[in-house]
Amino acid sequence: MAEDNFGSGELYSASHYYWSCCYVCSRKSSQGNVMKRCSRCRCVSYCSQEHQKQNWKEHKHLCKYLATAAANVEQFNFFSGFDSKEMESWKTFRMNAIKTCEILLSTTLTLAEKEIFLFPRACRTCNSTQETMYDCTECYCVSYCSQQHKQEDTDQHKSMCRNLRLALVADTYESKVRISLPAIPSNVDKKYMGSAPDITHFIPEPFRSSNNEISKSELDHCFLSCHISGALTLLHAMDKFRPELTNKKNLNIHIVGANMYEILGLIKWEYLLHRLPEVESIGYHFVGPDLENSVEDENQPCVPCCDPCTDNNRSISYSLHPTKYGEFKKQDDYEAPDLILVQNAGFSEYADNEETIEWTEGWADLPNLVPQTGGLLVFTSYTGGEAKKDLERVQKYCDVNLLVSEENPMRSLRPCRDWERDLNKDVFYSNQYYTVVQFNSDK
Repeated sequence: MAEDNFGSGELYSASHYYWSCCYVCSRKSSQGNVMKRCSRCRCVSYCSQEHQKQNWKEHKHLCKYLATAAANVEQFNFFSGFDSKEMESWKTFRMNAIKTCEILLSTTLTLAEKEIFLFPRACRTCNSTQETMYDCTECYCVSYCSQQHKQEDTDQHKSMCRNLRLALVADTYESKVRISLPAIPSNVDKKYMGSAPDITHFIPEPFRSSNNEISKSELDHCFLSCHISGALTLLHAMDKFRPELTNKKNLNIHIVGANMYEILGLIKWEYLLHRLPEVESIGYHFVGPDLENSVEDENQPCVPCCDPCTDNNRSISYSLHPTKYGEFKKQDDYEAPDLILVQNAGFSEYADNEETIEWTEGWADLPNLVPQTGGLLVFTSYTGGEAKKDLERVQKYCDVNLLVSEENPMRSLRPCRDWERDLNKDVFYSNQYYTVVQFNSDK
């Protein structure tokens, strides 16, 4: 059973915080084995005194901050003083709490520490926190202040419960075992088969056990879907809006805003070549300031194709460019792309003004992004709300025609907790929504 059977590994993701799991080893609560809560801050849990002592050096400063803040207003814990059912106020309260904590402690909180603020054990219905809570004993990711609120949320949570369990298992696996880099399916199409209604056409869902546990095969499936979602999103966009590209001998694709997520397990991008039998070569160019550890022209990745592709003289090249896209376009070897892909773009994440450094050093470069030679700009977003705002930001700065903006049938199936609960959903997925635009050549 994947929920309990973890081994050892080498490459890990950052640790996550779940109020129902041991803060050290991520062992999760069960009906017969509930974690013991820190008696000071009442926010962090441990499976044993040994792990609590082991973690005290790292936890004590934040623990004191949380406990003192609660004591000053005579509340059960840090979050008990918040009293509003309004989601925007709840989001603002938690984000401001992180910023204030970092300022007062003169430190940058780790991901797990930030998640203490983002995912507290608070009532999903009204956001209140108290000593007696009513947990969902299936996922141990959602709690309520009363049986009434738990009952009121039954239908909504039923649709999310298993996804939250899968998110917990996946987060634990990648932080305690290894980051999963599954092998892509080896079949190579001899005839162009087009796109499909959804990603499970390419990677069929595994059989679910009768006891409803998260199996290792289900876990592997969600990691694989995340691995090939980008390549299949490109395929889907080509098939729907530029079918002539599926027959082009040489494709030039730019992956912009790239970071470690895009280049970890580069072989995953070969999956697109496997679906395009008429294409002889694909050139992938990964562009983004976050690729700062790469060295252009001196340390470019060389990943050989699979044997069937190599035997048929098919090839893929990869190049990394640690710069903004506008600067990349000025390089002598720049060639206009057939497609540009920006995964989980976040165009609208920051205010678009000169005072916002994340904007000026990031997507202020947006006007350079849309190909003016007939190529497509494909960008994805984590949630429906983000997709709408990202499109508005693109339309503000770029003269484009909108081809589609909707839920992406080739999205990842690996759930991630959504602290903002966009559209009242507890999880989101990588590449969940996709938008395709092209340069408006009529003006």
